[in-house]
Amino acid sequence: MNVEPQSLEALIGEFANLPGIGRKTARRLAYHILTRPKEEVAQFASALENASEKVHACPRCFSFTDQDICPICADRIDAHALCVVEKSSDILPFERSGIFKGAYFVLGGVISPLDGIGPEQLHLPLLIKRVKEENIEELVLALGSSPEADSTALMIDRMLDGVNVKRTRLARGIPMGSDLEFVDEITMLRAFEGRVSL
Repeated sequence: MNVEPQSLEALIGEFANLPGIGRKTARRLAYHILTRPKEEVAQFASALENASEKVHACPRCFSFTDQDICPICADRIDAHALCVVEKSSDILPFERSGIFKGAYFVLGGVISPLDGIGPEQLHLPLLIKRVKEENIEELVLALGSSPEADSTALMIDRMLDGVNVKRTRLARGIPMGSDLEFVDEITMLRAFEGRVSL
């Protein structure tokens, strides 16, 4: 017998849909929300709605922005180095540490046939077009250290066969299977400085 109201169960379900949130944590979050004053709950709901309406993918690099193009693309329009990441949040460690002064490109994931993600689900054609049409001298593949990231990097390397661009990957200082957004600045700095040619 379910003792929780249907609307509470629905809220728990929504929290449980978030990455890295299990049912137990989802339940704790839902109960926390319900203990907050109505004004705070309304403010939280408003922030979700505003972000959902105003934030979109930058048409140039696919990172999240609420402007026509993201501030990084606007500021580094003539960058000669392009750092390729899986998701928008992977840009944050680079920007926080200040180790990269080029532009970024969010691939939208990595090739993972088991998860139904093939090359056609990623922004690969736009990446290749950008490298060919712009004066990109170095392409830094910062896709993490999973087997899926390795196969994606290999595919990008093959797609750029014959294109005169230096292709590098981050050094292996990043733990296997970890997300870049959780890597500390020192590890990121060492991995970036130790990047190797493909």
